[in-house]
Amino acid sequence: MRSFFRLWFSRKNKTEEEPKYKQLDSALIKAARYDLESQHLYIRFHDGREFVYCKVSPYAYNAFLNADSFSEHFHSFISQRYLHYQVM
Repeated sequence: MRSFFRLWFSRKNKTEEEPKYKQLDSALIKAARYDLESQHLYIRFHDGREFVYCKVSPYAYNAFLNADSFSEHFHSFISQRYLHYQVM
């Protein structure tokens, strides 16, 4: 008999979808996604690196998506203002 937890986790994994990244038209940034629950902003760069920026407010993410230049907005308002780490 399978345990309740093993059964619950196996079902959860099958129904979860990979988070969707928004492709961006930028010379520096390839794609971005935002996790509202954790307030983490995930940025993928064209060189293959990916970073997570922590405690980014929904307002800051929306401002980033509506910026005239994603790269300039990223350098001015995100890159040095939020704690971040590289995803391996």
